[in-house]
Amino acid sequence: MTRGQTHAVVALAVLDMRRRPDHRSELTSQLLMGETVRLLARSRDGHWWRAENAADGYKGYVRGWGLLPASRARVERWLELARARVVTPSVRAVTSPGGDAQVVPLHWNARVIPRRSRAGWREVEMPSGARGWVPGSGVRVGGGSVALEDRVRGLLGTPYLWGGRTALGLDCSALTQQLLFEQGISLPRDAAHQFRATRAIPPGEAPRAGDLIFFADRSGRVGHVGLHLGGGYFVQARGCVKLSAVHRHNPLYDKELGGTLLGSRRA
Repeated sequence: MTRGQTHAVVALAVLDMRRRPDHRSELTSQLLMGETVRLLARSRDGHWWRAENAADGYKGYVRGWGLLPASRARVERWLELARARVVTPSVRAVTSPGGDAQVVPLHWNARVIPRRSRAGWREVEMPSGARGWVPGSGVRVGGGSVALEDRVRGLLGTPYLWGGRTALGLDCSALTQQLLFEQGISLPRDAAHQFRATRAIPPGEAPRAGDLIFFADRSGRVGHVGLHLGGGYFVQARGCVKLSAVHRHNPLYDKELGGTLLGSRRA
């Protein structure tokens, strides 16, 4: 890193973030292509960076090979240009419209620079400068979002992965964070931080779609989170992404969460 390169852009499809600078260390989160970080410190061997995700403030160690160090101004320029966001669970960027040769896979909510369009395909540019073509339905330029119910339907069955933040594997707080991010609401990374960043629902008011539902761990602290969908249902990542019910009489009630409900809150 040269002088002034205090930030970086994530250049891989997904970049694992770990508690310590070691591949055997706990996976605590993941970064998506096009996200930006603040560089905090470098490991002694020079292979790892302790970095802070600019989107949610989450910190951890990532391999340097997945980052493009840059100045703050360069990162801000990237964010201005990278107006295309992946709106499918995953999509393949290929070398030509309809081609089979893959440039890179892109995951839900990744950011890229939109370029030209051709016959239902969109050319996109990655942080490295490499370009590829994706189906036009796979990315969205500018504002707008997929309906919450439609997005949840497409994620059902996604396996649980501690620290996972893609549709290949999600943990509970990544699911709620990514679902609400797509709806224009920013949340911290962990369930406990999400609890503190949200507010209590007014007394007598029922939870609505998009509200969070929290559960306690064995110590009584916030340990799990899901997202209300309305009608007494919520989505959670526990074992896999699945629909669950709030009421005990419903067949989708999750008995293993019985007695741990802390309440619902609104972002």
